[in-house]
Amino acid sequence: MLVVDNKNEVVQDISREKEGEQILQFIGIRLGKELYGIPVEKISKIAKPLQLTSIPGTAPHIMGLMNLHGEILCVVDVKILLNMGKVIPGENSRVVVIKTAEGLVGVFCDEVIDIYDVVRKNIETALSTLSAEISSYIQGQVQINCGLMGILDIEKLLFKQER
Repeated sequence: MLVVDNKNEVVQDISREKEGEQILQFIGIRLGKELYGIPVEKISKIAKPLQLTSIPGTAPHIMGLMNLHGEILCVVDVKILLNMGKVIPGENSRVVVIKTAEGLVGVFCDEVIDIYDVVRKNIETALSTLSAEISSYIQGQVQINCGLMGILDIEKLLFKQER
């Protein structure tokens, strides 16, 4: 179970097993009409988008820098990285702060839906109909109550230009 404090910081991640089955937790985010999951162990915070300062000369997917409680974050539009167009900020938009080997990175999403407990054996391989470019960033998929959720390899996606 994921425990979040009043500043939306993840303070505890309680992994559980149910009758010998490993339970994984994912934060479900909406990008356009699609639902993607990010493993909770990769998430530091979830915040409402604050003022972004653009950085001249950066790649199109870099939205800018955001000051979050005194910490400067680079905020990324993953919709561009997934060839889904550009994000359109709305009332439900959120920045999910991801812990990476390079430090914290903000991922802009249309909405954070929920936290999902998923039995590991229920995760299927990604659909073969996905484009080769997108499928390399999808670790699998799982059926949940509101549809199909693709599980993102978020660090691989965020640093795809460097590889």
